[in-house]
Amino acid sequence: MLSSCCLLQKSLFSSGVLAIAFFATPAQADSPTCLLTKILELEAFDTELVAESGDGLGPAVDLAEIFAETLPVVDGATLPTPAELSFAAPLSQSDWSESTAQDLMPGNPELAALSKVEIVSGGPQETLAQVRPASDGAGWEFVIEPYIFVPFDVRTDISVGGITESVSVGLGDLFSLDRIFAGALRLEARQPRYGFFADLSHVYVREGRGITGFPLPPALASLATQQTGVAVPPGIPVDAAVRATGRTTTFDLGGYYRVVDQYLGRTEANQPTYPRLLVDPYLGLRVARLSGDLDFSFNVGGLPLNNVPLSQSATLVKPLLGGQLSLELSDRWAVGLRGSIAGLGIGADENFAWSLLAGARYQISPRTALQLAYQIKESRYSAGQGVSRFAVNQAQQGIWLGVDFGL
Repeated sequence: MLSSCCLLQKSLFSSGVLAIAFFATPAQADSPTCLLTKILELEAFDTELVAESGDGLGPAVDLAEIFAETLPVVDGATLPTPAELSFAAPLSQSDWSESTAQDLMPGNPELAALSKVEIVSGGPQETLAQVRPASDGAGWEFVIEPYIFVPFDVRTDISVGGITESVSVGLGDLFSLDRIFAGALRLEARQPRYGFFADLSHVYVREGRGITGFPLPPALASLATQQTGVAVPPGIPVDAAVRATGRTTTFDLGGYYRVVDQYLGRTEANQPTYPRLLVDPYLGLRVARLSGDLDFSFNVGGLPLNNVPLSQSATLVKPLLGGQLSLELSDRWAVGLRGSIAGLGIGADENFAWSLLAGARYQISPRTALQLAYQIKESRYSAGQGVSRFAVNQAQQGIWLGVDFGL
């Protein structure tokens, strides 16, 4: 008889080594007790049965003979019926997956309590990487995203003191930082299903021109009178040079919630794979600082007046609504859209802004990615009437270049 235990092993070289072990619970010195402790994944072919003693010194044992015997008493309890096992036909995989130790030892709850089943998959699951700006882990992920703007066309209308001037810059002004500068910085803190962001952007434009026979507006006539001490009537024609400067700074603060996170592809093994669709609507606030400056230089009665300024500014707080749609194509490439609206006419005669950003993302490393996007953006603001009117209307389009750094 088997001295302390019997061991049934099964080897599947194609997917690793899987084993079933029967260990003895010594209740009587002369009788072996074999309990099924683990069932791992088995196939109905290529099966090898090996019996050996617990100390490796006992003789080989006929397993069929052992299992045909009635199991002995365990802690004072006996089986009501013998437990028999037939080796006439191999078990199928479905039979193994549904079998338990209780099936081999019916009617004895104490033995059933000692048995347990563990099912282990035959191989590692496929791991899918993620390129979207969103964490698949359980903790927080922090990302900083600096951007620069390459202008294709930026048009800005500035109205101050009843005077309106326009500034137009384009790709040819890319390296003319005295005429245009634009950039942005975005911070994100996110979890798999939601996150928060802070987005700061700034656009500065400037252009000058000369005007012949310019009818002096009342605001400029009043400033000329103050500087010269001589009454200057409004409306008199002058030759003037004007330089218009517009600055727009926006700070967006909000949060998003992921409503769609779906792999659209399937492998041959029916595992999810790319492309992966992500949809994140968001809600927040926008704080906008708008300023317009008109600097005039002209002569009145032979007296030169240089850099006579007309300036106005406004700070706005307005609601922000938006959303982001991303399509991950692989563990490195993704494309997406991001759009928003803000203002909704709150707090001014006209107060509305919208933007649309479409681009691609390439993952260089687990913590670094490049972004290339084309943006179309428009904002309109105006308040007041006549000489007290202040307005800044801007439409821009161009390429945003950015780098994402995971912290």
